[in-house]
This record gives sequence, C-alpha cells and structure tokens, in this order.
Amino acid sequence: MLFRSKRRKKRSARERRLLRCESLEHRQLLAADFGGYRHNVYDSEDVNDDGRVSAMDALLIINAMTSETTHDEIMFTDVNDDGRRSALDALRVINRIERGDVFPLDRDLDDEPSIQIPEMPSEIRSIDGTGNNIQNDAWGSVGQTLIRSAPAAYGDGISMPAGADRPSAREVSNVLSEMNTSESLSDRGLSAFVYVWGQFIDHDLGLSESEEHGKAIDIVVPTGDPWFDPAGTGEAVIPMTRTPIVEGTGTSVDNPAEQFNQITAYIDGSMVYGSDIGTAEALRTFEGGRMAMSDEGLIPMDASGMVIAGDVRASENVGLTAIQTLFVREHNRLAGDIAASDPEATDEEIYQRSRLVVTSLIQSITYNEFLPAILGEQAIDSYSGYDASVNPGIANEFSTAAFRFGHSTLRDEVGFMSNDGRESQDEMELKDAFFHASMLEETGIDSLLKYDASVQCQEVDLGVVDSLRNFLFGPPGAGGLDLVAMNIQRGRDHGVSDYNAAREAYGLPRVETFDQITGEVDLQQKLASLYGSVDNIDLWVGLMAEDHQREASVGELAGLIIADQFQRTRDGDRFFYKNVLTDSEIESIERSTLADLIERNTSVEGLQENVFLMQAEIRGRVILASSLPPSTIPGELREDEMRGVAGVVIELIDGSGKLVDSTTSDGHGNYRFRSMSETGDYQVRLSESDETIDVLVAHGGERIRGLDFLVFG
Repeated sequence: MLFRSKRRKKRSARERRLLRCESLEHRQLLAADFGGYRHNVYDSEDVNDDGRVSAMDALLIINAMTSETTHDEIMFTDVNDDGRRSALDALRVINRIERGDVFPLDRDLDDEPSIQIPEMPSEIRSIDGTGNNIQNDAWGSVGQTLIRSAPAAYGDGISMPAGADRPSAREVSNVLSEMNTSESLSDRGLSAFVYVWGQFIDHDLGLSESEEHGKAIDIVVPTGDPWFDPAGTGEAVIPMTRTPIVEGTGTSVDNPAEQFNQITAYIDGSMVYGSDIGTAEALRTFEGGRMAMSDEGLIPMDASGMVIAGDVRASENVGLTAIQTLFVREHNRLAGDIAASDPEATDEEIYQRSRLVVTSLIQSITYNEFLPAILGEQAIDSYSGYDASVNPGIANEFSTAAFRFGHSTLRDEVGFMSNDGRESQDEMELKDAFFHASMLEETGIDSLLKYDASVQCQEVDLGVVDSLRNFLFGPPGAGGLDLVAMNIQRGRDHGVSDYNAAREAYGLPRVETFDQITGEVDLQQKLASLYGSVDNIDLWVGLMAEDHQREASVGELAGLIIADQFQRTRDGDRFFYKNVLTDSEIESIERSTLADLIERNTSVEGLQENVFLMQAEIRGRVILASSLPPSTIPGELREDEMRGVAGVVIELIDGSGKLVDSTTSDGHGNYRFRSMSETGDYQVRLSESDETIDVLVAHGGERIRGLDFLVFG
C-alpha cells in the first residue's frame, strides 16, 4: 500500500509563518559557536523531537535554563536559532501550543489574499537607474564604476592581471574543483531554486560583459589536461577576453583600471524589463499594459532561437529562461486584473503599476526567502528606511567573487517533475540545457519549476559539476569552457585583491594558516601546494574554501560581502518596496511567496511554502505486537500505550531500489529519515525482513508520520 501523509485542515495565509532556512548540520563550528545550543531545523518548537509540540517542550526549556546540566545532546532548546537559550524560546513554544498547529500545514492557494495593486505612483522608477538618488543622480545607474572595498591588486599596480606568480586558473580548477556529485548535496537541505534564483537576481544587479574582440587573457591549460589537451601538445588554452574598463582609468598606480556595471545596480526587475529605453519598449505590446508573449505563454524568441528578454543572458539555460517566463506571466496577469478593475487606466498606467508590483515581489522574495536561506536570519540588518547617503553600487568583490558561490550549487542534470513529485520525463544533462530555450515549446515551464523545488542543490564549496567545469556552452575544443577557471581568471583580470587582503578590507582579522580557512585537512594541503602562502589565494577560491558559518551555507567573509552588497542595494534604493508602498500593500506583497507566484501562473500545485528548502522527513515506530490490546490499530492508541522496540534496523530505499539510508530505532522504538535528496517514491523496509511500506514524497516540505512496524517476540 502506498502511504501518503493525510491532508490537514487548511489555515489562511494570514495565520501562516514565512518559513526560513535553519541549519541542519555544520561543516565545522567556529570558536564563537561552541556556546550555542541545538536547534530543530524541521520543527523548531518540538524541543524533545518527539513529533509533537506540547507543554513538555516548554517545560524542558525552562528546566534547562535553571539546570547546570543542559542535556542538549538530546534536546533542541534553541527554538529561535539565535545561538542562545532564553525565555523567548519557551514563549515561542507556548505560542505554538496556543495556535494549535502541531506541524506545518499544507498550503492552500484558495485562501491566499489577493495582492493589493497600488495606484499609479506619483513618481516612477527610471528604467536606467538615474534619478533614484536625488543628490547623486547617477548612483546605481547604468555605466557606474564598480566599487572596491579592498585596493586594486594588479600585477603592475595599474592594469596587468593579478596573480602572475600563481598557478594557471585551469590547474587550480583541476586540483580543487573536480567532484563526485553524489556525495556533495547541500547539508542544510537547500533546493535547486537557490541557484535558479541566484542567477536570476545576479542578472538584475550586474553585468560586466567582455568585448567580443577585446584584449585576450586566455587561460593556460596544463599539458595533458584530459579534457582540453588530451594530445599533450602543451599549447591548448581556454579563450577569454578582458572586461572593458572605465575610460580614463588604468593610466598609473594612482589611477588603476576600473570596471563598470553595464546595467542598473538596483533590484528593479531589469532582467525582466531591461535597463534602457530601447530594450524596455521592445518587450512591450503597448496594449493593456502587457508585455510580449507567445500564445503558448512563453517569452518570444528571435531568429537565432534566443529569447527576447530584459537581460541578454536570459537564454543561458532553460531553468533561467523558465523563471524569466514566470515573471512576464505575472506581469501580464496583473495587467489583466488592473484593466478589469480600472477600465479607464491607460496602457502606460497599467504597465507601470504592474511593473511596480513585480519588482516589489522580486525584492520581497530575495530578502525574505532567498537571502535567509543562504546567509541565515541575522546576516542583514532590519530595514530602517531609505538612506540617501548609501551608494548601492555593485562591489567588484561581490560580482567577481562572492556572488559566484552559486556556481558550486548546480546539479549536473536538469529534471522535470509532475505535481505528485515523480519524474514526468527523463532528465537531461546540464550541458545540453545551455542556450536551448526552444525546448520549452515542448516541455513548458511547469515541470522545470516543480523540479527546482523538489531536489536538493549541491553543497556550497569548491566542487563544481563537469557540465560547468568542462562543458560550459559546448564540448572542449568546440566552445567548451571551464567556469571555475574563468571565475579565477576574471578576478585576476579585474585586479581583485587576494583573500587575506579582502578579509582585512571587510574588517576581519587576517588568517595566518590554511587551517584557519578550512578544517578539511585535504583541502588545506591542496591550497598550500597551489598557493604556498595564505596571502596569495585567489579571492573566489578562498571564499569557497571557507568553513561555513553555523547558521549559513557560506563562510565568514563570503557572508559579509554578500550581506554588505544586499544591504546597500536595499538601503540606497529610494524606490524599495517598503519605502514606497502602504503597510497593507507591503503585507500583501510579503505574504506572496515564490511558491504562491508559481502556482498562480502555472498548473503546479502542492509546493512547499518555502521552495528554497527541500527538507522532507519520514518517521515512525517499531512496536511490539504483544503490547497491543486485541483488535486495536496502532494509530488509534497513544504512544505511551504502545511498547516500542529499540535497536531494530530500518532501511530507506529509493524508487530504483538503491539503499539511501539506514537507521536504528531508539529506546522508544522511534525512527526517522531526513536523507531524501529529492521527491518521489521510496520504500521503508524492516531490515532482514520482507516487511516494507511504500511511501510517496510529493513535495519538498513533506512530513510523513506514522509509518509503524509491528514486530513479534
């Protein structure tokens, strides 16, 4: 029999909490973390992890606060995940009990309050970013010089690439980034939406595209490289050209070369709407405020098969094209609602009101869902209003190094899933999904978006899948590139400072040994063999090598660089949604999660509330049959009326028959699995027995309980 979790009574969106990412486990605790207490990532108020939230959980916290012996090895007393145990933790449990909701409930789109659409604003955000800051008209606009937090580190102090004494970027890639993808999934349960949204937002913030016929900065390929120099000629290179620089820079050590941002630095939906008037107008129909879209609900394509979007990179992979398409659909859906409710509204009014809502949704999802998933809850200060003294410009350290963390999170395949969480068609290799937007005419975007919410991404580390490291945009020798090597080489091209210098620039102490960067001994040795000194490490490499912070999926410096950028981007934006919308409009925007937006514009149903997390759980008990009264059903008895059996091995099998995990029942007979890396069919098996339970994990937030086994003895 196939087991599915029972649907529970729905609750309105106004009663729902916005789920945030919480740490599952840590690569290495830093010194400051040793005083922290344990936190239950799956259900924070379930302190004793017994599957229920009760007065016992609050009592355990209160007792632990007054006891010299914490027993935190068996309790999760840090309910709010702030690294402390306090009355606030007990209060959250008590509030949860009063609400009466034991486990996260299913989402119900029918209960969603509709988005409040603002009236036509008195002032409209410019398409190119100018005029946002009244005192500094050009801040954040197209063409602005990238900010440097650390001094430029060119080889000659002027413009020559940095790192002349470092190994080839391809050699660094070969030593550090070859990976076994099956052993490197996110240990915090982040979903594939982390890299889909990360790329989407990256294309809203920055573009420093190299010129087609610019000055070469080719990457030297080691002799005999198995992919790029299999014949051992020693002459192979990975072609690359330098980023153009600001005119008038690069003339002396007092005026080093500087790069510039070719789009706006604001989160203003420029990847949807463009960063110049010509692009913006080319995307519009000028009828009813709508944007151009095919009859099939897809973004139009040009003669070469590339989609016509606000950003030139929208066709880079089908996952990115799918999310681009989603937001054009949302714009047109809003435009239809506005036209229906306000027949007198002009095309321009409808377009600008829809654009305001879409931009606000992008901002809200970024700050309320995406960034907490990556950085943790406390990384960015609470919003306190627009600050005209803040320059929102993009930092070179951010765009060239820190925000390229997402390259390590991509899986090596692209999949398609139906609403039940099962594959709807065969996966395709990621390398075959580059510049293949026409494929969406056959697949649509629905199954791709469901897949992104239903699988875990790769871990944020130095490992990068083959499709990006050896086959980016084509096979070696026929367009194939190495994204890792390009990240490193681009940092050298921009004269970005080394890892230690960047630490100092961002207010952190310099490291003196490799083990202060990472606790992984093998990685320490590899870094030492490549760089020799901790003062010579390429910034991207150092950031990706860092041990993760306790509450985050990135390291100390990476988290600071990313947080700094997004805080400045927000605080220096006069048109940030919290600065221009009313309280009720803000509330309606923030209650519309990415999951809601997907379900509004596709046939996808039943997504977990926070699609940036794929954290499913299966649990049950092993019960001694002789402890049950005659003719009773285990599920109808209280747990204390059933005798559990300890020490029984239970196995988790996936749909292909592969052993995923095994565990042993505890002293009360309880067992659980949290090792599902994707949705679909599983089987729970009593080891050394033919007794099994088939179970379907339909979405990435599934909590399936009551998979009980009876044993005789």
